[in-house]
Amino acid sequence: MALVSGLAAAQSTVTLYGNMDLGLMVNSKTAAGTSSTSLDSGGISPSIWGLRGTEDLGSGLKVSFNLEGHLNPDTGTNVGGLFRRQSNLVVSSNDWGSVTIGNQYSPAILAFAATEPRGLRENFSGLYHWAFNSDTNGLNGNDDVGVFLQNAISYSNNFGPVKLAAGYGLKENVGSVLSLGATYTGPVTLSAAYQSANSSATGNRANSLYTLGAAYAMGDLTAKVNYLRGKNQNLAQVQTSDVGVVGLGLDWKTSANNTVLAALYLGKDKDNAADKTNTFILGNEYALSKRTTAYGQVAFINAKAGATAKTSATLTPGMAGETTTQLNVGIKHAF
Repeated sequence: MALVSGLAAAQSTVTLYGNMDLGLMVNSKTAAGTSSTSLDSGGISPSIWGLRGTEDLGSGLKVSFNLEGHLNPDTGTNVGGLFRRQSNLVVSSNDWGSVTIGNQYSPAILAFAATEPRGLRENFSGLYHWAFNSDTNGLNGNDDVGVFLQNAISYSNNFGPVKLAAGYGLKENVGSVLSLGATYTGPVTLSAAYQSANSSATGNRANSLYTLGAAYAMGDLTAKVNYLRGKNQNLAQVQTSDVGVVGLGLDWKTSANNTVLAALYLGKDKDNAADKTNTFILGNEYALSKRTTAYGQVAFINAKAGATAKTSATLTPGMAGETTTQLNVGIKHAF
């Protein structure tokens, strides 16, 4: 009778959610030597859709699921697999934390996001330093540019103001990934993250990446600083890049609905002196409602002669040896 009663008391919910983010992108210089204008998805947020649900089993124990896909609403196409971003089960307890099994966000990048100068905006942010320094030549098929872990198991828990998380992506015919993240939330927000991946071809280390950061709110101003370092190796396990990026950010809430964001990224490859990119970004986001935000942002990209995507803070890197301007205006709606 106790079992039947317990099952009857369990409650479950399922939610459909997502974002649609579309805008115009103007690039002052392209490889063809001319400017370009395009309709792009994901100016400040990825365009996604998903299903998530939770069943309350009682006594503080819950089981949840997440299914999340990535869209290109400008063309109506899907990015990667149907649920490229998330497809996982979560078992959580008020006492001992959460265990997540399946395709999931990397614990390391979630910690990185806490102090990333632009809050890990989908374009013009340290997201691209992370992504392009998390994998080399497709050596690792598990980490999906370091943002997601496939075939993974992770654990997370809060210890007062400190959150600790660890994840491991199993090999399963691709390279394995270890991901660690820690955040402290108090008068100052602090974060630390580490992630490494092994080559699916050799089983040896393909890349490693770590970040350290801090953020501090002073009334309407929030200042952020972050350091990222990523090392990549090739099939012969010869080190091919050692990228360091210093990121500085300032958010100014000018009114209840409006925020001005400024950020500076200084990226360089210690092993390739010509691979250096400095990026300054200025943006404005205005909340038309709780779900809808209009935005405008501009990036000024100074790329040295040997600059690559590894030192760039933009989805489309600036022209090597040139100073490029990229302007993006758009609107994001959450549902």
